Amino acid sequence: MDVTKILGEWAAESPETTSEVARQRARDAILDVVACMVAGAGDEGSARVRATIAPYGGGRCTVFGSTAKAAAPWAALANGMAAHALDFDDNYLPGLTHASAVLIPALLPLAEEIDATGKQLIDAYIVGLEMHAAIGRGVNRAHYDMGWHGTSTVGCIGTAAACGRLLGLDRDAMVNAISLGVSMASGPKVQFGTMGKPYHAGMAAKNAVLAAQLAANGFQARDVALEGKLGFRDLYAGMDDNAWDHLKKPLGDPLAIEEFGLAPKLYPCCGSTHRVLDVVLALRDEHGFDADEVAKVDTLVGFGNKRNLMYDNPQQEMEARFSMNYCIALALKFGRLSLSDFTPDAVQRPEVRELMPLVTMDAYDKDAEGDDPTFRLPHVVKIELKDGRVVEQESKWARGTIHNPFDEADLSAKFRDCCEGFLSPDDYDAAERILLDLDSLGSARGLTQHLIFEAGSDHGERFADRYDTIAAE
Repeated sequence: MDVTKILGEWAAESPETTSEVARQRARDAILDVVACMVAGAGDEGSARVRATIAPYGGGRCTVFGSTAKAAAPWAALANGMAAHALDFDDNYLPGLTHASAVLIPALLPLAEEIDATGKQLIDAYIVGLEMHAAIGRGVNRAHYDMGWHGTSTVGCIGTAAACGRLLGLDRDAMVNAISLGVSMASGPKVQFGTMGKPYHAGMAAKNAVLAAQLAANGFQARDVALEGKLGFRDLYAGMDDNAWDHLKKPLGDPLAIEEFGLAPKLYPCCGSTHRVLDVVLALRDEHGFDADEVAKVDTLVGFGNKRNLMYDNPQQEMEARFSMNYCIALALKFGRLSLSDFTPDAVQRPEVRELMPLVTMDAYDKDAEGDDPTFRLPHVVKIELKDGRVVEQESKWARGTIHNPFDEADLSAKFRDCCEGFLSPDDYDAAERILLDLDSLGSARGLTQHLIFEAGSDHGERFADRYDTIAAE
């Protein structure tokens, strides 16, 4: 099967979708990741990226957290880092990627450079999601379980196609963009719990912009980069004669965004915790117990999920986002998780740390969920209480998925939580209004003019200070 050519042809030549379901989900996802980019711009890692790119010269593209502008690849790098810095951005099941944290940081600078419309931005985003899904389903779960961070591998390649779509590449140039994306795809999970993990999203966004721009300028690459010997599947997952069988069904029928949707996050931590957290909070509310009454919490998660959650004794906020023990302790103690819970001081609170040893985590066998990343088994929680009661529940779909969706109030509350303190009230109102009606935007610059601010940097203390002020009031 000529996989790279099939994807290149579809990405270049498929008609713009008129599906309102697809377009509404795209608008919601773009709103959500813009909020994450604003909040994440204040993270120390994001500031270090901005400082690194500052000497490379100016440009026309907005860098979240800075009034200085940059060329598109460098803006994509900085904004991708910001989008993923707090691990509050969405998950995308068929790609096993944080799709929006690569797509929008790459597409928005390009849209500024070429003065694209909101409709063009949405179209390129939907095409990019289709590519994330098609490529992700071709290499996962083997790729993911080997330890590759799909956001920076699959995400780079799929986003190169999205950037090519925005630039109007023809079929041959699109194949070259995808192929070059393969050469730029990298990122091991060893970086989870460090600044290196969100850097993967920025790196993928930057590389995607470069791949598309190189292809637009006639740069050529192999047209079998995904499926060929020594290509992406071969090297990153192992050859499998059936790996691309899902492409026997026509792409876009239905669109992946319609069939699978996205999973925006209710909690600012690794998505591998979310189904368990939903259950813990539900059981806490239903049975009325508090943290002091809990004797033990046993959890069962997917093989890949457990490998992601590699810190049972986190020492700082980046590690805490990848700790089932810490996140469950927060849920038991406070009945919520917020941005204010991920600071160096918050992670060391004795009343939280004393609950962490109560948590155990087991996983399904490696092959239990099969090869298709869209198939999932439920995550299971069993809580033993000190009075002898045992309460248990499972969840297959986290809050935010199309099976258990957010509503407009959830999205609006998260947007405000992320943007408050960064954007002025006027810019906040204007940005939210434009994003909610993105199809009508005549120029991407009309949006980004409201997203220019100086973020400074810290380790999340800005959110803790805000929470303490609200609590005092």
